[in-house]
Amino acid sequence: MYCRDLGIISETRPVRIANEIYGEIIPRVLNRNLQDSIEEEVETKWYIKPDGKLDMDKLLKEFQKFYRRNSEHWLDRFDYKEAGQGLLIMAFLQRIINGGGRIDREMAVGRGRTDLVIEFYGERFVLELKLKRHSDSKEDGLDQISRYLDTLGMTKGYLILFELKPSTVIPWETRVKWEDIFHQNKTITVVEM
Repeated sequence: MYCRDLGIISETRPVRIANEIYGEIIPRVLNRNLQDSIEEEVETKWYIKPDGKLDMDKLLKEFQKFYRRNSEHWLDRFDYKEAGQGLLIMAFLQRIINGGGRIDREMAVGRGRTDLVIEFYGERFVLELKLKRHSDSKEDGLDQISRYLDTLGMTKGYLILFELKPSTVIPWETRVKWEDIFHQNKTITVVEM
């Protein structure tokens, strides 16, 4: 009720963040300590191709390494366990994207909402984040991001799958994967960790 009274969230259902400014600020506040603690050596220039474009593949491969080293430590700190993986990737990406782009979170796409759309010097990258809750998570995610890409008129996107089982059950050596899949006339890079 407090957030509604302050105008932070909508008064109607479904509940949504009331405006774009709050939509940008709230995730940053939630992951500010994490974003500040990411090593300073992570620099935007490392992820820029010679033509000045963002090398999203290189950036996400680096995130896989970062996630493997840090996730178990960081995810325990989040009050909202379901949001931890999303906040972690947003904090990591924000440090890089601040150098020349922006991140749209939960962007409306047709009748759905994609998790992240990154804009960097005129290029757009669609990232769909999924927690691996069941054996169909990957297939569901591929179908979902394909619909979003159709709506946006794009043919390339990224499906980020986060394994929920601990590394004692599924070791890092088998959970970290990178695969390009052609699905419904789209090239989707599946990034698993």
